[in-house]
Amino acid sequence: MGGKDTLYLMTNTFLPTYQCSDLRNSGVTLVQRKIVPSFCFTTDLPKRKGGIFLHRFFFSAFLTASWRGMRRPGCVPATDIEELFCQIQEVAGLLVSTYGLTIRTTEPLKDEQVQEALVHLFRKVPTLRLCFRRQKDVFWACEMNREHIDFKAVDRSDQLKLQEELMNHQFNNSEGPLWCARLLQHNSCGGTTSPGLEASFPYSRSLILANHHGIADGTTNCRTVNCFLRILDDVIAGNPIDDSEQLGELASGDETAALLAAMEEEIKKNVDDLEQTLEEYKKKLESEKLLCRAFPNQDDPNYITKIVSETLDEETTSRFFRRCKQEGVTVNSGFAALMNCSVVDLVREMGMKQDNYSIQMIHAVNMRRYWQGDVSRALGCHIAVISQHETLTQQWRDNFWQYTRNLHTNVHESLKDKGPLKYWIYYFMVKGDDAIGKMLKERPEEDSDYCLANIGNLDHLIPTEGDHARLAHLVRTTQCWNERVCLMLHSLRGRLLYNLCYTSDSLTEQQAHRLTDLIFQNLKDMI
Repeated sequence: MGGKDTLYLMTNTFLPTYQCSDLRNSGVTLVQRKIVPSFCFTTDLPKRKGGIFLHRFFFSAFLTASWRGMRRPGCVPATDIEELFCQIQEVAGLLVSTYGLTIRTTEPLKDEQVQEALVHLFRKVPTLRLCFRRQKDVFWACEMNREHIDFKAVDRSDQLKLQEELMNHQFNNSEGPLWCARLLQHNSCGGTTSPGLEASFPYSRSLILANHHGIADGTTNCRTVNCFLRILDDVIAGNPIDDSEQLGELASGDETAALLAAMEEEIKKNVDDLEQTLEEYKKKLESEKLLCRAFPNQDDPNYITKIVSETLDEETTSRFFRRCKQEGVTVNSGFAALMNCSVVDLVREMGMKQDNYSIQMIHAVNMRRYWQGDVSRALGCHIAVISQHETLTQQWRDNFWQYTRNLHTNVHESLKDKGPLKYWIYYFMVKGDDAIGKMLKERPEEDSDYCLANIGNLDHLIPTEGDHARLAHLVRTTQCWNERVCLMLHSLRGRLLYNLCYTSDSLTEQQAHRLTDLIFQNLKDMI
């Protein structure tokens, strides 16, 4: 059996690693864990169809929990989301996430201490050793061939500006690393959520971690940040560090693939309902978005993603959280409603006066919520979205909390109904098999007015409070591409942190700051 395009799955054989030394120049041999006795299967490498990669479903019975269980070292087929994000990075140099950490320490933090901590982090976090290699039309997720850290100490203090620049950072997909770290000068500070730290931790430095979005979602990145803080505290203290203890495992996403396949079969059974549903979905998808009508895009080929960052004080945060609880809504729903209403206020200030306003938004969803069993160690990028279409009146203040409760109900019904699965199935049914190809050839049209990526209370994901180093502030950003505006939301140490990411050709700095001012003024008025 042979040939460059041949995939071997020999499930009656066990090897501790995958062999991929000839990946770039020859065929790939995969030897699977023993999950079906005395079974051997040979096939041509499956081809991708549209945006839904059907081979992930076709082979799922054989491959569940096996391809990535032995991923160190070696190569496995990239997941759908990894492949998509990798293609976007290759073609457009886009989809980079950044995390700006303000770290307070008991003594001045040295460059070599941070570098040493990052080396241990590389060894302990599988996603940081990941790279993507292409053979013909197939992307492979591989472990890097060497230990390499892209770290620099820079003589700068402008954290947000540097985060904007790093969102255009070009990674070497095939060799890695697909992340980098930049340490700013002493006393640089991107903000604080813990004002009381200054007395015991008087020194401050900012560190920016940037990564290819294909290797990690927000959950993985936050767990990585927490791991780094633990390591850094041990490095400063001179404690030994066990590099063999891994933060988690790279999850294959087979659970999501199986759910998606089952949902697709269920949808196709209701042919009559499907036609009407697709027509409604297409109408919403192709409708002109409110922000685009108010602020027509300039379509600058050299656009960048810019940032507005704000931190709500502890008292106001507490009042807002309590009011959301009293009204029976989540903080996510409460802030989404504030964003929608503030967009209406903004476009009215710009002269768009009408009785009703339609807004299309998407919510980023952690797909681990639908998986079975313990997902606490599942690393990688496992996200999808739900889409919400909202109509508001100019008098939204008269019934803000009723509107918020309606929005909350719609969001949670969509989540319960596995809305993220339906979104992607409908999306590719409407857009067609060449949807991804069109996306990569030119800048895509907006699917929504904005995306809300709320990761919630980070005290649970980043609980570390060391004796020598503490996290005082965190700025999360993501590069905008198919969405021109993305709102990153989280809370940390009792304060709400807001990071508005937007393309430089969709909003001006003045408009982005005005939108932010409206959101926080409306928040205070409504609580």
